[in-house]
Amino acid sequence: MNTGPAPRPGPCGNGGGGGTTHTERLDGEELRAEAVRLTGLADFGAPGHRAALNLLVSALETEARLSPAGRAEARDTLLRALRTRLRLHAMPVPPMRQEPPVVLIGLPRTGSTLLHRLLAHHPTLRAPRLWELLEPITPPGAGVGDLVADAERHVADLTGTAPDLARIHPTGANEPEECEHLMNTDFRNSVLGLISYRVPSYAAWLATQDLTAAYALHRAQLAHILARRPAPAGSRLLLKSPSHLWHLPALDRVHTGARFIVLERDLDEAIGSVCGLVSAARRKRSDAVDTIEIGRDMTAATHAALSRMYAFTTDPSVADRCLTVSFTDLVADPDGTARRVLDWLGLTAGDALRRRWHDHLSGNPRPDHVHPRAACGLPPAGTRPAPRDPQEAP
Repeated sequence: MNTGPAPRPGPCGNGGGGGTTHTERLDGEELRAEAVRLTGLADFGAPGHRAALNLLVSALETEARLSPAGRAEARDTLLRALRTRLRLHAMPVPPMRQEPPVVLIGLPRTGSTLLHRLLAHHPTLRAPRLWELLEPITPPGAGVGDLVADAERHVADLTGTAPDLARIHPTGANEPEECEHLMNTDFRNSVLGLISYRVPSYAAWLATQDLTAAYALHRAQLAHILARRPAPAGSRLLLKSPSHLWHLPALDRVHTGARFIVLERDLDEAIGSVCGLVSAARRKRSDAVDTIEIGRDMTAATHAALSRMYAFTTDPSVADRCLTVSFTDLVADPDGTARRVLDWLGLTAGDALRRRWHDHLSGNPRPDHVHPRAACGLPPAGTRPAPRDPQEAP
Protein backbone atom coordinates (compact mmCIF):
# COMPACT_ATOMS: atom_id res chain seq x y z
CA MET A 1 0.00 0.00 0.00
CA ASN A 2 1.28 3.43 -0.86
CA THR A 3 0.92 5.91 1.99
CA GLY A 4 3.87 8.12 1.21
CA PRO A 5 3.90 11.81 0.40
CA ALA A 6 3.14 13.59 -2.82
CA PRO A 7 6.18 15.37 -4.27
CA ARG A 8 6.27 19.12 -3.78
CA PRO A 9 5.09 21.34 -6.65
CA GLY A 10 7.88 21.97 -9.13
CA PRO A 11 8.28 23.67 -12.51
CA CYS A 12 5.05 24.07 -14.51
CA GLY A 13 3.09 22.98 -11.44
CA ASN A 14 4.03 19.32 -11.72
CA GLY A 15 5.41 17.35 -8.81
CA GLY A 16 8.99 18.04 -7.91
CA GLY A 17 11.33 18.26 -5.00
CA GLY A 18 12.73 21.21 -3.17
CA GLY A 19 9.56 23.29 -2.77
CA THR A 20 8.97 25.68 0.12
CA THR A 21 7.79 23.99 3.28
CA HIS A 22 4.36 25.42 4.13
CA THR A 23 3.36 25.03 7.76
CA GLU A 24 0.51 27.55 7.97
CA ARG A 25 -2.99 26.39 8.77
CA LEU A 26 -4.66 24.44 5.97
CA ASP A 27 -7.56 26.17 4.24
CA GLY A 28 -9.61 24.62 1.44
CA GLU A 29 -10.38 27.89 -0.35
CA GLU A 30 -6.76 29.01 -0.21
CA LEU A 31 -5.70 25.68 -1.71
CA ARG A 32 -8.24 26.05 -4.51
CA ALA A 33 -6.99 29.57 -5.26
CA GLU A 34 -3.38 28.35 -5.30
CA ALA A 35 -4.25 25.55 -7.73
CA VAL A 36 -5.92 28.08 -10.03
CA ARG A 37 -2.84 30.31 -9.86
CA LEU A 38 -0.44 27.44 -10.64
CA THR A 39 -2.42 26.05 -13.57
CA GLY A 40 -4.14 29.09 -15.04
CA LEU A 41 -7.36 27.05 -15.03
CA ALA A 42 -10.57 27.70 -13.10
CA ASP A 43 -13.09 24.91 -13.77
CA PHE A 44 -13.14 22.37 -10.92
CA GLY A 45 -16.20 20.59 -12.29
CA ALA A 46 -19.05 19.40 -10.08
CA PRO A 47 -19.20 21.40 -6.82
CA GLY A 48 -19.52 18.35 -4.56
CA HIS A 49 -15.77 18.14 -4.19
CA ARG A 50 -15.69 21.42 -2.24
CA ALA A 51 -17.59 20.05 0.77
CA ALA A 52 -15.43 16.92 0.77
CA LEU A 53 -12.23 18.97 0.61
CA ASN A 54 -13.35 21.31 3.39
CA LEU A 55 -14.39 18.42 5.62
CA LEU A 56 -11.04 16.69 5.10
CA VAL A 57 -9.12 19.91 5.72
CA SER A 58 -11.08 20.58 8.92
CA ALA A 59 -10.39 17.05 10.19
CA LEU A 60 -6.70 17.37 9.34
CA GLU A 61 -6.49 20.59 11.35
CA THR A 62 -8.59 19.59 14.36
CA GLU A 63 -8.02 15.83 14.67
CA ALA A 64 -4.87 14.66 12.88
CA ARG A 65 -2.32 16.12 15.34
CA LEU A 66 -0.10 17.03 12.39
CA SER A 67 3.56 17.77 12.81
CA PRO A 68 4.93 20.68 10.74
CA ALA A 69 6.24 18.19 8.17
CA GLY A 70 2.91 16.35 8.20
CA ARG A 71 0.99 19.58 7.57
CA ALA A 72 3.31 20.48 4.69
CA GLU A 73 2.86 17.03 3.18
CA ALA A 74 -0.93 17.18 3.53
CA ARG A 75 -0.92 20.55 1.80
CA ASP A 76 1.14 19.18 -1.08
CA THR A 77 -1.13 16.15 -1.46
CA LEU A 78 -4.30 18.27 -1.56
CA LEU A 79 -2.78 20.83 -3.91
CA ARG A 80 -1.64 18.12 -6.30
CA ALA A 81 -5.17 16.69 -6.32
CA LEU A 82 -6.67 20.10 -7.08
CA ARG A 83 -4.24 20.71 -9.95
CA THR A 84 -5.08 17.32 -11.42
CA ARG A 85 -8.79 18.01 -11.06
CA LEU A 86 -8.45 21.31 -12.93
CA ARG A 87 -6.50 19.70 -15.77
CA LEU A 88 -8.98 16.84 -15.91
CA HIS A 89 -11.88 19.23 -16.49
CA ALA A 90 -9.95 21.23 -19.08
CA MET A 91 -9.49 18.28 -21.45
CA PRO A 92 -11.82 15.77 -23.14
CA VAL A 93 -11.66 12.26 -21.73
CA PRO A 94 -9.93 9.91 -24.20
CA PRO A 95 -11.87 6.78 -25.21
CA MET A 96 -11.07 3.59 -23.27
CA ARG A 97 -10.93 0.49 -25.45
CA GLN A 98 -9.59 -1.93 -22.84
CA GLU A 99 -11.47 -4.97 -21.61
CA PRO A 100 -13.06 -4.59 -18.13
CA PRO A 101 -10.32 -4.31 -15.50
CA VAL A 102 -8.99 -6.90 -13.10
CA VAL A 103 -9.12 -5.50 -9.55
CA LEU A 104 -7.32 -6.94 -6.54
CA ILE A 105 -9.38 -6.36 -3.39
CA GLY A 106 -8.88 -7.26 0.24
CA LEU A 107 -7.64 -5.83 3.49
CA PRO A 108 -4.26 -4.13 3.55
CA ARG A 109 -1.40 -6.55 4.23
CA THR A 110 -3.01 -9.56 2.52
CA GLY A 111 -0.35 -10.01 -0.18
CA SER A 112 -1.92 -7.79 -2.81
CA THR A 113 1.34 -5.98 -3.62
CA LEU A 114 3.17 -9.24 -4.26
CA LEU A 115 0.43 -10.65 -6.49
CA HIS A 116 -0.13 -7.32 -8.26
CA ARG A 117 3.51 -7.02 -9.24
CA LEU A 118 3.75 -10.62 -10.41
CA LEU A 119 0.64 -10.35 -12.56
CA ALA A 120 1.82 -7.02 -13.97
CA HIS A 121 4.62 -8.87 -15.80
CA HIS A 122 2.01 -10.41 -18.11
CA PRO A 123 1.99 -8.47 -21.40
CA THR A 124 -1.80 -8.10 -21.51
CA LEU A 125 -2.27 -6.91 -17.92
CA ARG A 126 -1.58 -3.17 -17.72
CA ALA A 127 -0.81 -1.97 -14.19
CA PRO A 128 -0.36 1.79 -13.80
CA ARG A 129 3.06 2.75 -12.48
CA LEU A 130 3.69 5.16 -9.63
CA TRP A 131 4.83 8.00 -11.90
CA GLU A 132 1.65 7.65 -13.94
CA LEU A 133 -0.60 7.76 -10.89
CA LEU A 134 1.08 10.81 -9.40
CA GLU A 135 0.53 12.74 -12.64
CA PRO A 136 -2.21 11.10 -14.74
CA ILE A 137 -2.26 14.15 -17.04
CA THR A 138 1.08 15.54 -18.18
CA PRO A 139 1.39 19.20 -17.12
CA PRO A 140 2.25 21.76 -19.82
CA GLY A 141 5.98 21.99 -20.42
CA ALA A 142 6.76 18.68 -18.75
CA GLY A 143 7.81 15.39 -20.33
CA VAL A 144 7.63 11.81 -19.19
CA GLY A 145 11.23 12.02 -17.97
CA ASP A 146 10.27 14.89 -15.68
CA LEU A 147 7.37 12.89 -14.24
CA VAL A 148 9.55 9.84 -13.62
CA ALA A 149 12.15 12.03 -11.92
CA ASP A 150 9.46 13.54 -9.69
CA ALA A 151 8.31 10.05 -8.71
CA GLU A 152 11.89 9.07 -7.94
CA ARG A 153 12.13 12.06 -5.59
CA HIS A 154 8.86 10.92 -4.00
CA VAL A 155 10.37 7.49 -3.32
CA ALA A 156 13.64 8.97 -2.03
CA ASP A 157 11.71 11.22 0.35
CA LEU A 158 9.68 8.30 1.64
CA THR A 159 12.78 6.18 2.18
CA GLY A 160 14.64 9.00 3.90
CA THR A 161 11.88 10.25 6.20
CA ALA A 162 9.92 7.06 6.91
CA PRO A 163 12.22 4.04 6.51
CA ASP A 164 9.84 1.75 8.43
CA LEU A 165 6.99 2.63 6.08
CA ALA A 166 9.22 2.20 3.03
CA ARG A 167 10.30 -1.22 4.32
CA ILE A 168 6.72 -2.36 4.93
CA HIS A 169 5.67 -1.28 1.44
CA PRO A 170 8.68 -0.97 -0.91
CA THR A 171 7.98 0.93 -4.09
CA GLY A 172 9.67 2.55 -7.06
CA ALA A 173 8.88 5.18 -9.68
CA ASN A 174 8.38 2.53 -12.37
CA GLU A 175 6.77 -0.10 -10.15
CA PRO A 176 3.07 -0.97 -10.35
CA GLU A 177 1.30 0.96 -7.61
CA GLU A 178 -2.10 1.41 -6.02
CA CYS A 179 -4.67 3.48 -7.85
CA GLU A 180 -5.85 5.09 -4.60
CA HIS A 181 -3.90 8.17 -5.72
CA LEU A 182 -6.65 8.76 -8.28
CA MET A 183 -9.31 8.87 -5.55
CA ASN A 184 -7.72 12.03 -4.10
CA THR A 185 -9.04 14.06 -7.03
CA ASP A 186 -12.57 13.97 -5.57
CA PHE A 187 -11.26 14.07 -1.96
CA ARG A 188 -12.91 10.76 -1.15
CA ASN A 189 -10.17 8.30 -0.29
CA SER A 190 -10.37 5.73 2.50
CA VAL A 191 -6.58 5.43 2.63
CA LEU A 192 -6.37 9.08 3.67
CA GLY A 193 -9.26 8.63 6.08
CA LEU A 194 -8.21 5.43 7.82
CA ILE A 195 -4.48 4.92 7.33
CA SER A 196 -2.43 8.00 6.47
CA TYR A 197 -4.03 10.39 8.97
CA ARG A 198 -6.07 10.35 12.16
CA VAL A 199 -9.26 11.97 10.85
CA PRO A 200 -12.18 10.05 12.43
CA SER A 201 -14.93 12.53 11.47
CA TYR A 202 -13.88 12.40 7.81
CA ALA A 203 -13.57 8.60 7.89
CA ALA A 204 -17.06 8.22 9.41
CA TRP A 205 -18.55 10.58 6.82
CA LEU A 206 -16.79 8.83 3.94
CA ALA A 207 -18.16 5.43 4.99
CA THR A 208 -21.68 6.75 4.29
CA GLN A 209 -20.94 8.22 0.86
CA ASP A 210 -21.79 6.93 -2.62
CA LEU A 211 -18.50 7.17 -4.50
CA THR A 212 -19.90 6.70 -8.02
CA ALA A 213 -18.87 10.24 -9.06
CA ALA A 214 -15.40 9.74 -7.56
CA TYR A 215 -14.99 6.52 -9.53
CA ALA A 216 -16.06 8.31 -12.71
CA LEU A 217 -13.08 10.64 -12.18
CA HIS A 218 -10.93 7.60 -11.35
CA ARG A 219 -11.88 6.07 -14.71
CA ALA A 220 -11.28 9.35 -16.56
CA GLN A 221 -7.77 9.59 -15.14
CA LEU A 222 -7.04 6.02 -16.16
CA ALA A 223 -8.19 6.92 -19.68
CA HIS A 224 -5.62 9.73 -19.79
CA ILE A 225 -2.92 7.39 -18.49
CA LEU A 226 -3.69 4.87 -21.25
CA ALA A 227 -3.80 7.58 -23.90
CA ARG A 228 -0.32 8.74 -22.88
CA ARG A 229 1.15 5.23 -22.83
CA PRO A 230 -1.21 2.88 -24.70
CA ALA A 231 -1.64 -0.76 -23.78
CA PRO A 232 -1.86 -3.59 -26.35
CA ALA A 233 -5.20 -4.25 -27.98
CA GLY A 234 -7.33 -6.61 -25.90
CA SER A 235 -5.42 -5.87 -22.69
CA ARG A 236 -6.95 -5.33 -19.27
CA LEU A 237 -6.13 -2.78 -16.62
CA LEU A 238 -4.75 -4.39 -13.46
CA LEU A 239 -5.77 -2.32 -10.45
CA LYS A 240 -5.52 -2.60 -6.70
CA SER A 241 -6.05 -0.53 -3.60
CA PRO A 242 -7.49 -1.22 -0.16
CA SER A 243 -9.47 2.01 -0.54
CA HIS A 244 -11.84 0.13 -2.88
CA LEU A 245 -12.92 -2.26 -0.15
CA TRP A 246 -15.42 0.15 1.41
CA HIS A 247 -17.03 1.17 -1.88
CA LEU A 248 -17.13 -1.85 -4.19
CA PRO A 249 -20.67 -1.34 -5.58
CA ALA A 250 -19.70 2.14 -6.81
CA LEU A 251 -16.52 0.82 -8.40
CA ASP A 252 -18.51 -1.92 -10.13
CA ARG A 253 -21.07 0.55 -11.47
CA VAL A 254 -18.34 2.59 -13.15
CA HIS A 255 -15.96 -0.20 -14.18
CA THR A 256 -18.71 -2.43 -15.59
CA GLY A 257 -17.83 -6.12 -15.82
CA ALA A 258 -14.69 -5.88 -13.68
CA ARG A 259 -13.25 -9.13 -12.37
CA PHE A 260 -12.13 -9.29 -8.76
CA ILE A 261 -9.24 -11.14 -7.11
CA VAL A 262 -10.29 -11.42 -3.45
CA LEU A 263 -7.32 -11.75 -1.08
CA GLU A 264 -7.86 -13.32 2.34
CA ARG A 265 -5.65 -13.71 5.40
CA ASP A 266 -6.05 -14.96 8.96
CA LEU A 267 -8.00 -12.16 10.63
CA ASP A 268 -5.78 -11.73 13.69
CA GLU A 269 -2.64 -11.63 11.54
CA ALA A 270 -4.24 -9.15 9.15
CA ILE A 271 -5.29 -6.77 11.93
CA GLY A 272 -1.87 -6.90 13.56
CA SER A 273 -0.13 -6.18 10.28
CA VAL A 274 -2.52 -3.36 9.40
CA CYS A 275 -1.85 -1.76 12.78
CA GLY A 276 1.88 -1.82 12.06
CA LEU A 277 1.31 -0.15 8.71
CA VAL A 278 -0.99 2.53 10.15
CA SER A 279 1.39 3.25 13.03
CA ALA A 280 4.30 3.75 10.61
CA ALA A 281 2.20 5.90 8.25
CA ARG A 282 0.92 8.18 11.00
CA ARG A 283 4.32 8.56 12.68
CA LYS A 284 5.50 10.10 9.43
CA ARG A 285 2.91 12.85 9.78
CA SER A 286 2.37 13.28 13.51
CA ASP A 287 4.43 13.37 16.69
CA ALA A 288 1.42 12.23 18.76
CA VAL A 289 0.43 8.72 17.62
CA ASP A 290 -1.81 6.68 19.91
CA THR A 291 -1.18 3.01 19.11
CA ILE A 292 -3.93 1.77 21.46
CA GLU A 293 -6.41 3.93 19.57
CA ILE A 294 -5.04 2.55 16.28
CA GLY A 295 -5.58 -1.01 17.50
CA ARG A 296 -9.17 -0.29 18.49
CA ASP A 297 -10.03 1.69 15.35
CA MET A 298 -8.37 -0.70 12.89
CA THR A 299 -10.11 -3.68 14.47
CA ALA A 300 -13.49 -2.00 13.95
CA ALA A 301 -12.61 -0.80 10.45
CA THR A 302 -11.38 -4.27 9.47
CA HIS A 303 -14.62 -5.96 10.49
CA ALA A 304 -16.69 -3.31 8.73
CA ALA A 305 -14.61 -3.69 5.57
CA LEU A 306 -14.93 -7.48 5.56
CA SER A 307 -18.68 -7.25 6.02
CA ARG A 308 -18.92 -4.96 3.01
CA MET A 309 -16.57 -7.07 0.93
CA TYR A 310 -18.39 -10.36 1.54
CA ALA A 311 -21.79 -8.76 0.99
CA PHE A 312 -20.53 -7.61 -2.39
CA THR A 313 -18.58 -10.69 -3.50
CA THR A 314 -21.33 -13.16 -2.55
CA ASP A 315 -24.01 -11.27 -4.48
CA PRO A 316 -25.17 -13.55 -7.31
CA SER A 317 -24.55 -10.80 -9.88
CA VAL A 318 -20.92 -10.57 -8.83
CA ALA A 319 -19.87 -13.96 -7.40
CA ASP A 320 -18.90 -15.53 -10.73
CA ARG A 321 -16.55 -12.59 -11.36
CA CYS A 322 -14.59 -13.23 -8.14
CA LEU A 323 -11.64 -15.51 -7.40
CA THR A 324 -10.44 -16.00 -3.83
CA VAL A 325 -6.70 -16.15 -3.12
CA SER A 326 -5.33 -17.19 0.26
CA PHE A 327 -2.40 -15.23 1.71
CA THR A 328 -0.96 -18.50 3.00
CA ASP A 329 -1.05 -20.08 -0.46
CA LEU A 330 0.36 -16.97 -2.09
CA VAL A 331 3.36 -16.74 0.24
CA ALA A 332 4.03 -20.49 0.07
CA ASP A 333 3.75 -20.72 -3.74
CA PRO A 334 3.66 -17.32 -5.46
CA ASP A 335 4.38 -18.81 -8.88
CA GLY A 336 1.62 -21.38 -8.61
CA THR A 337 -0.86 -18.85 -7.23
CA ALA A 338 -0.16 -16.38 -10.02
CA ARG A 339 -0.59 -19.16 -12.60
CA ARG A 340 -3.96 -20.06 -11.05
CA VAL A 341 -5.11 -16.44 -11.38
CA LEU A 342 -3.98 -16.24 -14.99
CA ASP A 343 -5.75 -19.48 -15.80
CA TRP A 344 -8.97 -18.08 -14.31
CA LEU A 345 -8.54 -15.01 -16.53
CA GLY A 346 -7.99 -17.20 -19.59
CA LEU A 347 -4.32 -16.21 -19.87
CA THR A 348 -1.20 -18.36 -20.04
CA ALA A 349 2.10 -18.25 -18.19
CA GLY A 350 4.87 -19.12 -20.62
CA ASP A 351 8.49 -19.82 -19.79
CA ALA A 352 9.57 -16.21 -20.37
CA LEU A 353 6.95 -14.89 -17.96
CA ARG A 354 7.87 -17.42 -15.30
CA ARG A 355 11.53 -16.42 -15.63
CA ARG A 356 10.50 -12.81 -15.02
CA TRP A 357 8.58 -13.95 -11.94
CA HIS A 358 11.64 -15.82 -10.69
CA ASP A 359 13.84 -12.75 -11.18
CA HIS A 360 11.28 -10.54 -9.45
CA LEU A 361 10.97 -12.84 -6.44
CA SER A 362 14.74 -13.23 -6.18
CA GLY A 363 15.32 -9.50 -6.34
CA ASN A 364 12.46 -8.53 -4.03
CA PRO A 365 12.42 -10.78 -0.96
CA ARG A 366 9.38 -10.38 1.25
CA PRO A 367 10.19 -7.72 3.87
CA ASP A 368 10.11 -8.53 7.55
CA HIS A 369 7.21 -6.90 9.36
CA VAL A 370 6.84 -7.01 13.14
CA HIS A 371 3.20 -6.82 14.18
CA PRO A 372 2.93 -4.44 17.17
CA ARG A 373 0.03 -6.32 18.74
CA ALA A 374 0.84 -5.60 22.37
CA ALA A 375 1.62 -1.92 21.69
CA CYS A 376 -1.77 -1.61 19.95
CA GLY A 377 -3.67 -3.31 22.78
CA LEU A 378 -4.40 -6.44 20.73
CA PRO A 379 -4.50 -9.93 22.24
CA PRO A 380 -1.99 -12.53 21.07
CA ALA A 381 -2.71 -13.74 17.55
CA GLY A 382 -4.85 -16.86 17.27
CA THR A 383 -5.76 -19.06 14.36
CA ARG A 384 -9.23 -17.71 13.57
CA PRO A 385 -9.82 -17.36 9.80
CA ALA A 386 -11.32 -14.24 8.31
CA PRO A 387 -15.12 -14.46 8.64
CA ARG A 388 -16.94 -15.49 5.47
CA ASP A 389 -20.24 -14.19 6.75
CA PRO A 390 -20.67 -10.69 8.21
CA GLN A 391 -22.45 -12.23 11.19
CA GLU A 392 -19.25 -14.06 12.15
CA ALA A 393 -17.41 -10.80 12.78
CA PRO A 394 -17.54 -9.84 16.48
